[in-house]
Amino acid sequence: MKQKAVIDRFEGEFVVLELDNGDYINIPRKNCPEMAGEGMVVLYENDRIISIDTEETARRDYDFKVRFERILGCNK
Repeated sequence: MKQKAVIDRFEGEFVVLELDNGDYINIPRKNCPEMAGEGMVVLYENDRIISIDTEETARRDYDFKVRFERILGCNK
């Protein structure tokens, strides 16, 4: 079954994914696309990242940027 997750970090030969419920799982790095990076939203199934959700990743990046700018007082 396909599930959505966020790439939390890379540890040696593993990719650590954060699931929607806050749990973490490790999948082999060899089962991850080379262009994948930390913070990307992905779909995975059977210990393999099958796609990167570029739209959701871009939306999350924008949301974080806006929040960070508010914290710093950069929003005018």
